[in-house]
Amino acid sequence: MANQSSKYDPLGWFLATMKSDEITLTLSQISEMVGPLPIEAKRNQFWANVVNHQDARRRQWLGNGFHAYFDRTGPAVRFIRHSDTVLSQADRTDAPWTDPELLTCVTAYRTLWDAEQRGEKLNKSELRREALAGGLLGRAKGSYEFRMQNISALLDELGMPFVRGYLPRKNVGNLKPRLVSIINDIWNRGTVAEAPTADPEALETRVVASLEKLKSAECAPPTGTTRVKRSETAQTRFVRDPEVIAWVLLRADGRCEACGEPAPFFRTDGTPFLEVHHLRPLAEGGPDTVSNALAACPNCHRRLHHAQDRVAYRRTTLKRIDGLIDHPRIDLVEGD
Repeated sequence: MANQSSKYDPLGWFLATMKSDEITLTLSQISEMVGPLPIEAKRNQFWANVVNHQDARRRQWLGNGFHAYFDRTGPAVRFIRHSDTVLSQADRTDAPWTDPELLTCVTAYRTLWDAEQRGEKLNKSELRREALAGGLLGRAKGSYEFRMQNISALLDELGMPFVRGYLPRKNVGNLKPRLVSIINDIWNRGTVAEAPTADPEALETRVVASLEKLKSAECAPPTGTTRVKRSETAQTRFVRDPEVIAWVLLRADGRCEACGEPAPFFRTDGTPFLEVHHLRPLAEGGPDTVSNALAACPNCHRRLHHAQDRVAYRRTTLKRIDGLIDHPRIDLVEGD
């Protein structure tokens, strides 16, 4: 056996013996081969199929005819043989989208995005062909284009510029949390605070982005906003802070903070359905902070707003959760 020139050589030796076109290895299995993996191994970029970058690591799969795709749910890595034969046999038209496939789309999008920010032009068709021949084996051209427009919609809702050639299409469905998580990784948004917004769709997306970041790091409660601005449109809306909503939902851990019961159902993305309620309403000068907000089931949320015993129930709820404050009512003036 040749002298080991890289700690990752055992992975390459293993893949060289593979007869099948695809194998999934957990990070634990890979670390048993090569030794302890750095913390970056839990990020998509660590396994990106980039030539002439971190060659000692990437040559282990690229040199053996494989592309690597990180799956955070494992966490694991799928190694898929990259060849025309595999492409001709694959048909994933109706298959559920995997994290590696979504990563392929977001990575391609970032390449276009970077070029546009520099004022350069790239061949979109060539980039699409590379994706469909690689990480999107068996996917149709239209599926790729649709997903790229979804990414534009999410970037727009996150307050970021989007590629002009891909107009936003908002119907992302239950892929939103997974796509937003990958966007956070690819754009290195782990420490970026989500900006408050009055737009309901943008607020929902920013809450998803904030939740993904809060789950992976120990963070102090967000400061929120004590003087909440209003947005004048056809109807008046308050500018809500997605960081506050995300924090409160994580604090609740799937249970209504008013009655203590589990959330009544799960959203299409698998997260428990709870609504964030301000104990002192924003219209009464209440702050948009974690000390004035709780996660409530729809029943308790309506009870806190409309029930005959709403005042007494509010007092009871204030005592249930540490850190909640009975903020005073403040008369708002025009412009607040």
